[in-house]
Amino acid sequence: MSEAAPPAASADSTGSEPASLPALSEPNQTPFSPQRPIGAHMPTAGGLHKALTVGQEIGCTAVQLFTGSPRQWSHPPLEAETIANFHKVRDASTIAFTVAHDSYLINLAAPDYDVLERSRNAFRGELDRAQALGIPWVVTHMGAHLNAGEGEAVARLVDSLKRILDETDRLGYTVGVALETTAGQGTGLGWRFEQIGEVLRGVGAHPRLGVCLDTCHIFVAGYDLRDETTYAETWAGFEKEIGLANLKVIHANDAKKALGSRVDRHEHIGGGEIGEAAFARLMTDPALAHIPIVVETPDSETMHAVNLARLKRLATGSSLALAVEVHLFGHYSDYVGGQPLAVTVPYGVSLNDLAQSLVRIDERLSTIAQHCRFAIDEDYAALDAVLKEDCTVAVLPPMSGG
Repeated sequence: MSEAAPPAASADSTGSEPASLPALSEPNQTPFSPQRPIGAHMPTAGGLHKALTVGQEIGCTAVQLFTGSPRQWSHPPLEAETIANFHKVRDASTIAFTVAHDSYLINLAAPDYDVLERSRNAFRGELDRAQALGIPWVVTHMGAHLNAGEGEAVARLVDSLKRILDETDRLGYTVGVALETTAGQGTGLGWRFEQIGEVLRGVGAHPRLGVCLDTCHIFVAGYDLRDETTYAETWAGFEKEIGLANLKVIHANDAKKALGSRVDRHEHIGGGEIGEAAFARLMTDPALAHIPIVVETPDSETMHAVNLARLKRLATGSSLALAVEVHLFGHYSDYVGGQPLAVTVPYGVSLNDLAQSLVRIDERLSTIAQHCRFAIDEDYAALDAVLKEDCTVAVLPPMSGG
């Protein structure tokens, strides 16, 4: 199989320092649609339904979850109580869209017959569980050829998908398979749009076969999103080789590594190599307004809510940069010339993040988080308090009174 060479990686980086973000290019000012499901991959500790309840608590209207351990081959059938609880909680929630992600062990293109059969059986189990839970799509990576020939691997993947779709068609299943774009690490398939298109054509048109696009994955695979021209070129390539009609869900993740690096490392929205402007375009692109978006960013317990809020903010046409005025008192004021500081910070950061960023101004400020009290707009606040737009922060040494 012949593949086009990936786009060349740019020498420029859109990475930024912790307390500042690059200027935002003007996005399309399409207002955020509350009907568009947007959310995060949520944990299931305490039961599958917990992904829904915790997701709703942080503002999700879309939730991705594992229906079984992602590092196990097989799982017992779901208990009736588990299924009933999931349906009950979802019906009572604001979660409009759910999607499952399959086990990391599955390789539907494996050259080894035993691994291939095990993978097919495991993936069938993924579809069985999703069907029982009423989840419309299961996201799967396209497998790896393991140095046994890319063309043969694609053929095995096509055969695997045909078999599984045919089997479940006969059972009246509605759950679909969403092939995820990959980063191109190792011998993984699916890092070129042309290859995904080849698989779709090999299987044939099927309403239960679609695609999941991961922004980090396509970026490190060589598809640039950072300016208006490259953003348009990337989506034109997607439309040509895959077709926008086949896009069922987007994983919105920034990238730690450079364009074309083929290294899959997710970063917080606006804080990586892809940058704020690209996600602003993604969130305000009318052609994508109906596609559910899910974040899979690091530090899920503390940062999923922040990254979700960042995407929603970008969808309104607003920047991620907040202007904060910082007043230091006591001897700390002397370190900055006795004047208030005008600081720009990323949207969603906490007082503790602000304190850490002030060290860049003067290293003697490195202890303020440990020794000082903080107030936001004249109200004392804990270090985990999130900063808001145009707020004033006071940093008060222990002996400053008040």
